[in-house]
Formats: sequence, structure tokens, C-alpha cells
Amino acid sequence: MFLTLKRLVRFATGCALAAGLASSHAAPWALTGSLGTHDPHIYKTSSTWWVFETTDNGGIAVKYSSNGTAWTQGGPIFSNGLAWWKTYLPADKTAMVWAPGCGEYNGLGYCYYAVSSFGSQKSAIGLTTSAGGIAAGQWVDQGAILTSKSGDGFNAIDPAFVVAANGDPYLVFGSFWNGIYITRVSKVNLKPPTGGLVNIARDTVNGIENGFVVRRGSWYYLFASKGACCKGANSTYYITVGRSTSITGPYADKAGKSMMSGGGTVLATSGSRFKGPGGQSLLADGSVMAWHAYDAQNNGAPVLFIGNVTWGSDGWPQAVW
Repeated sequence: MFLTLKRLVRFATGCALAAGLASSHAAPWALTGSLGTHDPHIYKTSSTWWVFETTDNGGIAVKYSSNGTAWTQGGPIFSNGLAWWKTYLPADKTAMVWAPGCGEYNGLGYCYYAVSSFGSQKSAIGLTTSAGGIAAGQWVDQGAILTSKSGDGFNAIDPAFVVAANGDPYLVFGSFWNGIYITRVSKVNLKPPTGGLVNIARDTVNGIENGFVVRRGSWYYLFASKGACCKGANSTYYITVGRSTSITGPYADKAGKSMMSGGGTVLATSGSRFKGPGGQSLLADGSVMAWHAYDAQNNGAPVLFIGNVTWGSDGWPQAVW
């Protein structure tokens, strides 16, 4: 989702980031460099770690790192925006992008991204691709591949790509309204067919968004953010998870409650200093998670967190902080 990123913070050391956390199940990594972020999407190529993130004053924002801990802010993709974006953006914005989901598929770099305005269903998910992968930087926009409008059952934001066990690629997306959806996309152009949307998670009490699916063994795990984002230190975001033997669900939490009925096992909540953890993403094997949280000791500035995910003998991920 969207946050005004006017207070991006560069930390000289990441040592303080372990302070004020909600639990000590797994300490986040000590990060340095450019750590201001919102909705970080983590991806690793052979020699480089990448984070793609929300911005309100540029195109698709990108960070990179050689080791996953020291981060440098790179130049955004489409920094001046694209003409078609203006249809979905506030009048005073030309290049605002939310929650990009980027990676590589069969040697092709891809970035799904959302353009919208806060609280609106007038939204679009765009796709840009780069021949030769992410590092090649040969980004060519493929336009809007999924849109929503007022009155639709879904909101076309928060895209995340995942490949099923049989090799079929899918796109997870959605926010509030009727929650999170999934649709199969083409192996050729990575675009969805008309229709074919499956609702896989709802929460009419807390709201739910930022769906992200990973496959481990015979299970698919749906991670999601619930609560209110974008309110700095007053944010109530928290991270949950459920699982299914089918990529299209039904998903249920550890207690067996359906994610279509508000279910979700909690993995991260606010600590004494860092509030509203959410906007999560994982490496495809589920070994590492990235997320943001708001620093109550620094005017609620959003901060990047990355940590190992510990999986229990019962097949469930444990709390990430």
C-alpha cells in the first residue's frame, strides 16, 4: 500500500534495529545504508540482492546489495512516470508507484506494480519486462494488465508473482474490499487471461492486503498484512500466514480457521519502538523475509527489515521478530 515517503532515513549502522521488537524468535539482520522503505519486495539473483519498493515521487524504486545487508538506493525505473499512469493517480502525482513485485522468469526480468490513490478502487496493475534479466535494465512497459473500478469486488494493487508446482505462473493481488485474489498468467507474456480470478483471503474486520505466496514441499503458504498501514507510529499493521495444498486455496491458519473468514496465524506485530510490521515479501524458497515497520523514535519513518524465516517441524513458519 501507499505511504508518503518524504522521510526516508539512511542509517549508518543497523544495530539499533534489533531494539524494541515484539519477540526474540529470530533477530532481523543488522542492515546498513539506505534503509528507508515501504512494501519491500526482496529478490536475489546470482550475485545481487534487490529490493523493489513503493514510492510517491518517482517510478519503480529499487535498492541493491552485494550481500543482503549493506543497501544502496538505485535509480528508479520510469522515474518520470508513464502517460497512462495519470488515469489512476491523484492529480498532483505523475510517477507514484505502489508495492512492485519483481524478479526473473525464464531469463526475463519482470516488474508488476500498482498505480492508484489511497482508499480508491480506481487502480491498475502494470507490467514491465527486461530482456536479459533485472541487471540488464532494458525495461519495456507492457501497460496495464489488470484494472479495477468502484463497485468491483477487488482492488487491483499489491501484485506478487509465484510459480506453481506444475510450472504454471500465477499473480496474487488485492487489498481490502473482498481481499486477496489469485489468477493464472501466461507463460509467454506473463499477463492474465480475462476472468479466472479466485478469491483466497478476506478479513472484513481488520482488512487484508499484500498477499504473497511461497511453495514449500506440498504446501503453499499465503502471507498477508492486516490492520492499518501508512499511519507512521500509529500504524496497526501485522503479518499473518495460512497454507493450502492447492495454490488457489482454500487457505487456513494453524488453528484451522479459513483465511476467507478472517483466519491467519500471526508472525509479527508492533514492538515498543518499531510499529506496524507489514508489506512483507519472501525469497521463493521461503528462507528469507523482508518487511517494513515504522520507527516511533524517528517520527514514524518506515524502515527496512530483513530476517531468516525459521520453519518448525510442524511445517509452519515461526514468528519473524
